[in-house]
Amino acid sequence: MNDWNQIDKTEQKTAPGETRGLVYRWMRAVGFFRGFLIVSLIPVTTGAFAAAAGGGHSLNWGLMLAALCGAWCYHAGANLLNDYFDHLSGADDINEVRTPFSGGTRVIQESLLPAKSLRTAACVAYGLGSAVIWLLGRHVGPGIYILAIIGAVSGISYSTRPIWLAYRGLGEIVLGFNFGPVLCAYGAYAQTGAVPLSAWWAGTALGLWSAAIITVNEIPDFVADKASGKMNLVARRGTAAGVRVWAGLLYAAIIVIVAGVLVGVIPSLGLAAAGFLPLVYLKSRRAQNWLEDLDRVIDRCRTTIVSQAILWILLLIAFIRGA
Repeated sequence: MNDWNQIDKTEQKTAPGETRGLVYRWMRAVGFFRGFLIVSLIPVTTGAFAAAAGGGHSLNWGLMLAALCGAWCYHAGANLLNDYFDHLSGADDINEVRTPFSGGTRVIQESLLPAKSLRTAACVAYGLGSAVIWLLGRHVGPGIYILAIIGAVSGISYSTRPIWLAYRGLGEIVLGFNFGPVLCAYGAYAQTGAVPLSAWWAGTALGLWSAAIITVNEIPDFVADKASGKMNLVARRGTAAGVRVWAGLLYAAIIVIVAGVLVGVIPSLGLAAAGFLPLVYLKSRRAQNWLEDLDRVIDRCRTTIVSQAILWILLLIAFIRGA
């Protein structure tokens, strides 16, 4: 991994202190340009479509958009806290390997925003999200508050001292749980006030895929994370083990969807997910040959994110056609 030092693969190469528009800086701070907000879009909408299909009624777009607004506020708050505490620990400050998917947003390191403003903005984001979800709960039922509390507590404790789940090797589990079953159930409940088995099942698969995304994204940060004490799964077990876990999570996600079709929980179109099996095999084989090549690692990061988006579209179409 040493040959990664001094390599900058970011798409935003702003010099420290360079003046940029305020809107741009905050969009970058919440991870908008890195595409991470799609990670919450996917399970919320999947849960909504699963609930609509299971209930045999049309999708309520207004309720789904309100649910998305609350989820995005929480997600933005979690991203801001992660950048803030990664700055305090030094994980991002000492990281010399920059990619579009790892190394933080760099808004603190490039003097685009002061660190304390990210912490304040995170509190504002969680407050706004809570207000939206409170209003949503008055319409669909109090059960959504339980799911929101789980999401908020998990997002805050992921990065915040002294809990620091991401620093204790639990971040992958927490992220997979939240960006899978929890948000899928949340999206479904916002539609019907109940969560069908199909939403939990699809959420489990999406959660496994989300956990795979964060695992492969940790590989470029291996040196900096280990040096700063951010002992996530990859920092604890090494990059080769990280590749095995990443591939295993993807295989498990595919198996969950196929099993869901076989037991009648997921519509038959979900069998198309099996088409990802050769891709996972090809991208994960001979890991030692590509782990030292940053461009090829970035390719795996990008492919995992794009593949989840394709899987999401496949699930939405399956639920629409199966309704």
